[in-house]
Amino acid sequence: MSHLWKSDGDKRTIAFGYTPDSVILKYLADMRDLTNKAIINAYSIAKSNNNELPSPITLRKSLKKYYDNNIDYAKHHINPVCRTAIAILRSYKKNNDGELKIIKAGKLAMRIDSELIKIENGKLRITVKPHEYEYIHIVDKNKKFNGYSEYKLSEVLLTDRKVCITFMAGSLNKPVINNNIIGFDLNFKSVDYTVIKSNEIVKVDTIDTSDIARAQRDYARKRKKIQKHVKNPAKRNRKLKDAKHRQKNTVTDKLQKLTTKIVNNNSEKTFVFEDLTDIKKEGKKKHRDNKDSKSNAAYNKNNKSKRFRTDINRWPYRLFQRFIDYKSNNRTLYINPEGTSSEYPVCGGKLKHPIWKISQCNNCGIAFNRDRLSSLSISVRRLYLCGTPFAVSGSASWHSMKNDYLYHPDQVVVENVQRLQERNA
Repeated sequence: MSHLWKSDGDKRTIAFGYTPDSVILKYLADMRDLTNKAIINAYSIAKSNNNELPSPITLRKSLKKYYDNNIDYAKHHINPVCRTAIAILRSYKKNNDGELKIIKAGKLAMRIDSELIKIENGKLRITVKPHEYEYIHIVDKNKKFNGYSEYKLSEVLLTDRKVCITFMAGSLNKPVINNNIIGFDLNFKSVDYTVIKSNEIVKVDTIDTSDIARAQRDYARKRKKIQKHVKNPAKRNRKLKDAKHRQKNTVTDKLQKLTTKIVNNNSEKTFVFEDLTDIKKEGKKKHRDNKDSKSNAAYNKNNKSKRFRTDINRWPYRLFQRFIDYKSNNRTLYINPEGTSSEYPVCGGKLKHPIWKISQCNNCGIAFNRDRLSSLSISVRRLYLCGTPFAVSGSASWHSMKNDYLYHPDQVVVENVQRLQERNA
């Protein structure tokens, strides 16, 4: 880790090096052996259940008898062991087209839950066995440590060389500005947002993110060329790794600049996003279900094109949200995304989509810009949850801003022409 402090959502982590004693080394080795046994158990359960990995709780039940009879460490240590074993197998399965294999954990590393750790007099106390503790002196050179140590401990990552202590902090301690909401609809080539202040729509706009989409596609093509033309395996892997590293840096840099500008221009607002935690998982589930379908038409309708699904998987929506969450002085809120693109926020009518860009209400028959209308739905839904209901249909601001939400095909043509000109230049 190049820096002793990093941010991850509502958590803050400090890391420092140390020299473990014999007790810690033995503990780490025993936990590694237990993790390997947990991997074998999880693999066996998965093979008997159509390759579906068990939950950590199910795995823990299968290990409990063995743990109680053979392991004399504190009972809580079995929980992170099971989570680690499942995470290792899930990662392998994801990267190998659903195939499973028994993977052996080799590194000395262990995550320790908050029930087993405590900070006392500048030292980290770890409950290794019941009523038996190990102490590690905390290197608090990081100027942020004193502030973070006031928050609740989340977990500790302990290796044979480094200690990473994570605290629960961040937006949970930030204020919510109920009368100044900005709701975002994140798309692959644009970010659309609506600002509602004191129950009035004051702004709707679109931010072009096609440069991020273009960077993702460009690097995807580069990796494809490398895989096709570079025959030497070592050289190919080195070039692929380098391309992946450059892609990550390019996209991160663009997102950093974009989110900084957005936060600086909206410092007094509460940011609202859709909770898109399972969007990729749901997309893969639909993809698997429709692969076995007899109707190719239904498959294409529900899943769009292969390129569309690829774009959705490439879009770093969570990184965008995390940057906003970290940089904003106010709390970032998340709403249930269900219905934001299918229900008209003005009259509650059902929306249909003749083409992807259009949302058309069955009651009104008006063609709206799908993404902008979704941003309005997100903002309104958050306002209702904040206890300040906003009647869109009865608001004068809706009637004055309505044209900004309409679908304009001429604008799409102009955008496409501009992009072609940029590419040719």
